[in-house]
Amino acid sequence: MSPSSEAERRPSPAQMAIGWVFAAVVIFLAQRDLRRRPPEAVRGPVMVWRAVAAVPPGAVAYLILGRRRTPLDASEELSDDPIPA
Repeated sequence: MSPSSEAERRPSPAQMAIGWVFAAVVIFLAQRDLRRRPPEAVRGPVMVWRAVAAVPPGAVAYLILGRRRTPLDASEELSDDPIPA
């Protein structure tokens, strides 16, 4: 394998920075949601989800699979009023 082909597959520093920022934001959003959401609105033990959401794939899994729909979530989507009261 030539050195030039290896360098072509490696992401640039800017791409790496974007990836790290995206990972940090996803983890932050998942942890903040776990802190604010009542335990009844989480599928499974909150402490397990906190550990799982400490890495980017786990944080995405929590945001997609770990949250229960609450009446507040459903009412926000059904509202036709563009400005919430």
